[in-house]
Amino acid sequence: MTKILIADDDTEIQELLNFTLENEGYNVVICSDGEEAERRAYAEKPDLIVLDVMMPKMTGYEVCEKLREDPRTALTPIIMLTSLSQTKDKITGIKLGADEYLNKPFEPFELAARIEGLLKRVKAEISANPVTNLSGSTQIEMEIKKLLSAGKNFSLFYIDIDNFKPFNEKYGFDAGDVFLKKFAEVLRNIVSVSREKFFLGHLTADDFVIVTVNEDIEAIANNILHAFNTLPVLQYDENTIQKGYMLSIDKEGKEIKAPLMTASIGIAQVSSGNLKHFLQVIEKAKDLCRDAKNTGGNKYIFG
Repeated sequence: MTKILIADDDTEIQELLNFTLENEGYNVVICSDGEEAERRAYAEKPDLIVLDVMMPKMTGYEVCEKLREDPRTALTPIIMLTSLSQTKDKITGIKLGADEYLNKPFEPFELAARIEGLLKRVKAEISANPVTNLSGSTQIEMEIKKLLSAGKNFSLFYIDIDNFKPFNEKYGFDAGDVFLKKFAEVLRNIVSVSREKFFLGHLTADDFVIVTVNEDIEAIANNILHAFNTLPVLQYDENTIQKGYMLSIDKEGKEIKAPLMTASIGIAQVSSGNLKHFLQVIEKAKDLCRDAKNTGGNKYIFG
C-alpha cells in the first residue's frame, strides 16, 4: 500500500487528510512538528511527503532541505502546504526541492488528486534503479557534472560486487534482487551517519557509486567492506559456505568453481582540475576498481 507522510501541526487538517487519504486507499502517517517529520521520513520510508511550511521545532522549508540532502529521501516527492501567499515563499520551497505547492485553505480532494498525479509522474520520470530505488545513471552524471563545474574537490567510489553473476545463476534473480536491496540499505546506513554530503547511486546490476566531499575516504571504504562481509554468509546455503565456492559455467561453457561474493572499490579523487569530464571520473574509478578486483576482492584502491 502506498504510504503518505503528512506533517502539519493543525489537528483539524490532520484528521481531515487522514480520513480523505485513507478512503483513497493510502496508508497515512501523521506528524505534528518538523523534527518528527524528518525523523519519521527516514524511519517510515514514505512514497510521498506532505509538509506544512509553518510548523513547530523545524519549518517545512528546513525539513525539505534536510530530506533532499539525505540519500534515503533525496528522490521522495514532496508537496508543501502554506498559508503564505507571496510568490517568493513558493520559490523558496521549489528551490529547496519541493515538487508541488498548495495554498491553504484547500479542498482535501484537490490534494488527493495532486498526490495521485505526482506519484504517477514521478514513477514515469524517475531514472532510479527499479530494484534498489537508488539514483540511476542520469542523476549520477548530473551530480558529477555539478561538482566539476563548481570546481569542488570530491571522490567517486565505484563499488563492484564480485561473483554476483554465479550467485544469481545458482539462487535465482529474486534472491539476487534481495541481496542488492540489502547491500543498498547497507550503503544508505553508512552514508547517513556522516555530516558530510553524500550522493548514492546504482549504475548497473552489481555496480554502485558514492560521490562525496568527505576526505576520510579510507574509513568509508573500510566501513563498506566490513559491512559487506556480513551479507553473503546470510545468503548462501550451508554446503556452499563450507566449500567456499559455487559451481558455475564460464563464457566458453566450461564448469568452473566460482568464489563467493566479495566487493571491490575504486576511488577516483578529483582535485585542482585534474579531471575535467564526468566520463574521465567514472573511467578512472572503474580502472581502480578493476585493479582492486585483480588483487582478489574485498579491497579498495584510490588515486
